[in-house]
Amino acid sequence: RALFNAALPASQRWNTALVALYGRLTNNGKAHRKAIIACVRKLLIFANAVVERGTPWSEAPPANHAA
Repeated sequence: RALFNAALPASQRWNTALVALYGRLTNNGKAHRKAIIACVRKLLIFANAVVERGTPWSEAPPANHAA
């Protein structure tokens, strides 16, 4: 429930990656709740990456990120 409540505003305006994901899913016909759950999963992936790297959150990819 906490992740759902965090993903709700993030997917509407605060995180550009989540806004894009939410918009793409809803434009393709997914229900609001299913799109939010997909954003919850992505938010959890972001959090896991921060913990694994041991670095503070940054919306931009790391400088040494291979494209």
